[in-house]
Amino acid sequence: MITMDKIMDQLTHFSLALFVVVWLFVVGIIIQGSWQFIHHHGLSPIVSSQWSPLHGQFGLWSFILGSIMVTVLALVLALPWSLSLSVLGARILRGVWQKQFVRFLTLFVSIPSVLYGWWGLTVIVPWVRRLSGTSGYGPFSASVVLALMILPTFSILSLEALRHVPPSYIEGSMALGATEDQTLWAIILPTARPRIIQAALIALARGLGETIAVQMVIGGQPHLSSIFHPAATLTTQLLTDLPLLPPGTEGHHVLDFMALWLMILMLGIVWMESRFRGVHND
Repeated sequence: MITMDKIMDQLTHFSLALFVVVWLFVVGIIIQGSWQFIHHHGLSPIVSSQWSPLHGQFGLWSFILGSIMVTVLALVLALPWSLSLSVLGARILRGVWQKQFVRFLTLFVSIPSVLYGWWGLTVIVPWVRRLSGTSGYGPFSASVVLALMILPTFSILSLEALRHVPPSYIEGSMALGATEDQTLWAIILPTARPRIIQAALIALARGLGETIAVQMVIGGQPHLSSIFHPAATLTTQLLTDLPLLPPGTEGHHVLDFMALWLMILMLGIVWMESRFRGVHND
């Protein structure tokens, strides 16, 4: 007799198997296309900055460096804000105010990326233009927009990290005569550091994969001269060149190779996050 439990169990196994098959299919296509690109062009495009796919130039170094620069700078900009908000939510607000504060942060997580990009286009780009005397488009503008995007996620996860600090640690510090500030800096933050680093890595992965908002303010130029001049990242250049190099056209495999590099960077972040999770569990 077939019961509802058996049906749900089979449905769960089928869904998992389907997910694995689709994931392997997508990864297989990317790896196959990347291998064909490497077979024809080698690995030299990784260290080259010359990009003109219609003329056989596939330098990716500017895009790889641009992706790392924009994401890391966004994390640096978001770090002090996120820690401040997490301390406010975990150590100052109590009860219903704390719950409302988390809901408030969650609201910003749900805002579409294009709205962040529009805000960057109308506010950040003109501000950077006045500040630097340039066009205002570039990695710095993209980093500011990206910092605002990852701020809610980073803050919520950091807040949870602070809330997981054992109360006995805090009570013991206060019993020895430490002030609230001393307890925060000497006990709470060091104890929560592994979880905060995990939160930072999750926010880093969120920022690395962002496309639309970054594309709207970075300028879209296939070279990198400074943080205040137009540039591009792996994701934005994929978006730009996909209509020019659709499947079946010469040079399309470079897009597979760019996607592979995104996967490598993401896997690196996942590996670091798992290492810190292991340190925390130990």
